[in-house]
Amino acid sequence: MLKRLVIIGAVVGGAVFLRNKAKQQQAEQDLWTAATDDVQAPVAPAAPAATQVSVPADAAAAGDDAPAAS
Repeated sequence: MLKRLVIIGAVVGGAVFLRNKAKQQQAEQDLWTAATDDVQAPVAPAAPAATQVSVPADAAAAGDDAPAAS
């Protein structure tokens, strides 16, 4: 009988410990979320205009996937 009480007490104590640990972690996560909510990502500078690369005529004739030179 005493063994059962010890086991039940250990299970209840473990459950209480885990519940408190989970609450603590959730509270910390909520704190971080609140602290970083208003932070916005920096705006990237405008990318330079794309330049067209010319391909030699023999590469275009060979059937490569590269665009042919105009």
